[in-house]
Amino acid sequence: AGSRCPWLKCVQGAPNLRFCPQSHPAAMGIEIRPFRPGTTDDAGAKALEARASQHAHIPFAETLLRVHMQHTASFDVKARQYDDSVVLLAVDTDAVGAAGAGSDGFVSGCVCVGIKEAWLQGQRRKLGYLFDLRVHEDYQRRSLGSRLNNAAEQAARERGVDAIYLTVNGTNAKARTFYRKFGYSLGSERTVLATPLLFQFGECPDDVNNLKGLPPGPNASPPLPGRDLALAAGLGSLFKSQPSKFIDSWVAEVDGSEKSIAALTLWDGDGTTQLEVERVIFTPATWRHPATQAALLGAELTLLACWARWLWRSSWGLLTLVSGLGFGLAVGGGLLAAMLLRFVTSRQRLRARMVAPSASGPHGVELLRGLAEHARRLARRKGFSFAIANLDVLDPRLPAFKRRRPQPQTYFLQKWLGVESAPDELQAAEVPRFCTDCFFDPRDLS
Repeated sequence: AGSRCPWLKCVQGAPNLRFCPQSHPAAMGIEIRPFRPGTTDDAGAKALEARASQHAHIPFAETLLRVHMQHTASFDVKARQYDDSVVLLAVDTDAVGAAGAGSDGFVSGCVCVGIKEAWLQGQRRKLGYLFDLRVHEDYQRRSLGSRLNNAAEQAARERGVDAIYLTVNGTNAKARTFYRKFGYSLGSERTVLATPLLFQFGECPDDVNNLKGLPPGPNASPPLPGRDLALAAGLGSLFKSQPSKFIDSWVAEVDGSEKSIAALTLWDGDGTTQLEVERVIFTPATWRHPATQAALLGAELTLLACWARWLWRSSWGLLTLVSGLGFGLAVGGGLLAAMLLRFVTSRQRLRARMVAPSASGPHGVELLRGLAEHARRLARRKGFSFAIANLDVLDPRLPAFKRRRPQPQTYFLQKWLGVESAPDELQAAEVPRFCTDCFFDPRDLS
């Protein structure tokens, strides 16, 4: 991508390397071992990551859209943010010398676990966040994903992890079935609320205009302690360890017969990963080319002129009105989509994360709505394209970000790593869900 849009890395003209393990008898020499920073492991894991389209599980979607998330530095950069971590690779040692292979083989799979201390069921516990479990398409249906998951869980147990959790896309039924096989149960149905920062947002209510900014210290999240998955040490320690990603944190209070309070934190969501776009019908470079922009504008104006002329010469019946309205909406939608694409590709950053939302008291949600507007304005000024919040679809604070209840877009799955680690009341065959207002810290969402 050009300098105007450093967050977007466009993949163009890259060779579509495809290694067929069938050329190596049975591909039996697959070793699961720890990731080794500073070696060919990094290139191999990133190549695997680049093949993991966000929409590969949706039929025909990749024909129109192919995007994926890529770590900005080394492959283990996200895992290293946690107090402890596990990064494992599956390496085909029979494939040394094959296209795309490293010095000791071909990276055919990977999995990561970030380990942290957080609150769960009223106690401080060691939790693991499992992410980036991927298997090269030529190695699928060989139980390699199962081996990676089992190895990750075993490594987490050896580090004293009590429970493990993960997220999957709402449309990825195959992944949900895979994890159910290993005993994961539904913990939360979540929605990702992404607001394009295309227009300037309105002013905050007077009560919120007097908000107090919170320094990145231990008191940055006073309403959170004790909630499921809230960090045991608070957000302050996380802010101090990653000051470049913390943007700001606020609290708003209203005194009355019953005190109302709201708090919100804004975080740079592009800290460890970036969006790579290979195709949106065409490649990003094609969309941004001046000739393409001129052709699109010309086509829109031509269609608009034809529509206006047709309306002018038609008898004004119901069919004409309905057809004209539909055509006008289609043209308007196309123009809006073109404006959004042009806006996004001209911004310096992609995602600002609104995390740790809190609201209590009779006016808490209204205060939080004002804080969200304030956060979006600040994110827009800082060059972000989207402001994103991730909440449970039943979260009582959801109206502060969206008026209507949305459909779940991601599923939060959880599992105790042994009944001996679960509280006495949970040592049963059916482990209940985690609390639906579970809190994700910024590392889990980057």
